[in-house]
Amino acid sequence: MASRLGAVFCLVSAAVAEQQNVLFLGNSFSFVSGGVWTQYKTIAEACVPGLQVSTTFQGQGAETLRMAGEDPATVSMVREGHYDILVLQDQSELAESGYDAVKDVFAPQAKAHGALLGLYETWATPDADGKNLTQGTLLRKGYYEALAKVAREVGAEVAMARGGEAFDKVMKSVGGDWEYPNFLHLLSGDYDHPSELGLNLVAWTMVLSFNRKRFPTTGCDTSKVPNAPGQSDEQKIFYAKIACELAGVCPPESAGAVAPAVPPGCKAAVGMQGEWVRKLKLPASECGGSSDCTYLEHWVVSGTQVTQYAREGAKLHSLRVSQYGTDLCYVKLLPMFAYIKRLTQTKVMFNDCQVWTRKANAAEATVDECWCVSSGLWKDAAGDTCAAYEQGQPKGQDYYCDSTGEARVSMFRSMRAWETCPGCQRCTEPPPLPSASARSLLATPRLEDVLV
Repeated sequence: MASRLGAVFCLVSAAVAEQQNVLFLGNSFSFVSGGVWTQYKTIAEACVPGLQVSTTFQGQGAETLRMAGEDPATVSMVREGHYDILVLQDQSELAESGYDAVKDVFAPQAKAHGALLGLYETWATPDADGKNLTQGTLLRKGYYEALAKVAREVGAEVAMARGGEAFDKVMKSVGGDWEYPNFLHLLSGDYDHPSELGLNLVAWTMVLSFNRKRFPTTGCDTSKVPNAPGQSDEQKIFYAKIACELAGVCPPESAGAVAPAVPPGCKAAVGMQGEWVRKLKLPASECGGSSDCTYLEHWVVSGTQVTQYAREGAKLHSLRVSQYGTDLCYVKLLPMFAYIKRLTQTKVMFNDCQVWTRKANAAEATVDECWCVSSGLWKDAAGDTCAAYEQGQPKGQDYYCDSTGEARVSMFRSMRAWETCPGCQRCTEPPPLPSASARSLLATPRLEDVLV
């Protein structure tokens, strides 16, 4: 009897098991760190009972979709079929358009084979995009959505794995500070390609998007999914939640109207609250013969929200506040990635030398005010100090003043000579520090580099 029951159980298991064949086309953003297909298979098989995933990858470094659509070996694989999902990943910096390849090759073939066309949306990186990663990711989002539209017009079924948007959500969870470890851990050592954790996040977006009809509105039971190397349970649950919402499986969690706040014990952040101005020089073409060729740029700080009122209009920024214990606090202005270095009753200096003045003391603001940052300690890449940048010295010309050295404003931003050397005539030595008694009103005593 037991043997008959075992035989029946095996037959039932075989009946419910389902094979899913996935063909991945892409480049290094797909094949680094063990391959995104590896993590896709692990997560999908753990999330969907009975699913057996078989994966194939075709591609090479820096390959674009246009190149793939013209490659005989790739086109042959696509035409042969043998896949239930065809995943496309274009070159991460969108070097050339893949519209024609999708319209003429990949979408028609996916439709002919009754396969889902999956699009792997990539992200902006510090290496390729500079400071504003959200803007770069939105550019990629628009591009992949345009590819999806082209494919749907051909009649293909399309699903988007919104990897770039998932990266952006992780970044926003740490206040938009992409220098913060929680975000940087998604990237490999070149700060461009995905790490294993980064590919894990991408794989979660693929699993939830490509298989969305298989999931309830609660998504996948993450307790059944093994953690990626170095991944905490908290990270795994967070990545799965992001992917579930982006796939439209889980309803988005309403954040509510939460007023931005700063820790009351962080004197630097508390002291930053209020209105500030910078007196800036107008371009000569806009002076119109006026003797006062300047304008006031306004900054309003409310909690961690910062609004810049520039000539081009209002821009939103933020403060990243990191507090350690009761007497150590760092405040970073984003996306400038400049830290507060000194804060007095009327001025705030950042470690890129820029200085703001309290609006109530606007008369004290000077044009393009910039206080030299630790000029006595700075050395350029050749080992020369600020003495070499004095007028009449070997580097005492404006041409050299963009030189950088070992000193850094932030993780990805080196300090330039003109921000620290008075000889470049763009910064001035800061005023003397206030007395100890006055300093204690605003100071963080143990933090030498941030006087507040």
